[in-house]
Amino acid sequence: MIEVSDSKLSRYAIHYVGNANNDTVRLSDTIFTDMSMELEAAWTTVAFQKFEQLDEYRFTHASNIHMNEMYAYATEIFRNESEFLSQSQHIATHLHNASQHPNIKSGELFIGLFDNCTWVDRTVRVLAIMKIDEKDTFIDVKQADGVLAIQDVEGISLKRVNNTALIVDFGNDTPSVFIRTKKKDDVVYWTERFLHVNVADESYHKTTEALQACKKFITKEDFTNTEKLTYLAKTLEYFEKEESFLPTTYVEEVFEAPNEAQRDTLLTMIAPLATDISLTAVEKVQKSYKRKIKLDDHIEIHVAMRDASDVEKYIESGIDEQGRKYYKVFFDEEQ
Repeated sequence: MIEVSDSKLSRYAIHYVGNANNDTVRLSDTIFTDMSMELEAAWTTVAFQKFEQLDEYRFTHASNIHMNEMYAYATEIFRNESEFLSQSQHIATHLHNASQHPNIKSGELFIGLFDNCTWVDRTVRVLAIMKIDEKDTFIDVKQADGVLAIQDVEGISLKRVNNTALIVDFGNDTPSVFIRTKKKDDVVYWTERFLHVNVADESYHKTTEALQACKKFITKEDFTNTEKLTYLAKTLEYFEKEESFLPTTYVEEVFEAPNEAQRDTLLTMIAPLATDISLTAVEKVQKSYKRKIKLDDHIEIHVAMRDASDVEKYIESGIDEQGRKYYKVFFDEEQ
């Protein structure tokens, strides 16, 4: 992925983008090139936070990729950096026109060009685009002539998630686009209307969605805790050993005897997600398959077993003669 420890924010511009229904776009005529190390580090942190968790996309167009506005603006900046300001203004105007839903907030648009980033074994440039429509309140304390002055100021948090697009320049190759959105409601306007991109690896994307859908079904259905642990383990086993995700086969292999309603519900969720399995996606998503048994308010049993048969071998549940529920946990050696 991308390494930015030696990167340089060579230039950036900030424009104001309003909601197209009731606000305007205000374009700046200023490019910032001279900044402190602290400010550059802050912008880098905001732009690239949790970059390794982002999915990869590609620009697309029904007839000609060069007719994709964002592809045209970004590649022109990479081709001729003297065009940075005018192209950044085009990007801001394009985003403004795409911001037609009434829930889209107005805010500042940061567009920055980062040089000397590292992608695997090559040096690349990255165009970072961030829509900042929420700010935090900070307390600013200053001392002058022995007197403390305190005031509240609005600022951009280094930890707050913004709608972000990172466009990676590979020279003559098609740029890769990495996207972060604040919430699911922003996906349509940011990904489709503004950037107009598709996932670069369809099998990776569908494998991720399938694993998440299976997990959601298992954890929400009325199964016992041990059944949930078993089904989660069997799900990971299935995705690790099979080359393709076939929804009907998956249901038959993982669930012993689901009732008809459960089977129909699950198949409705996962039927569109049939795909070749991406082991990279499996390795990533399996970390979120947290297997634990929650008992009452303050008791949790964390289970790290990956083999479904081990769940039944080492964990036993039941009800004693007094009607109290219990779990028995068996082990070979105490660690």
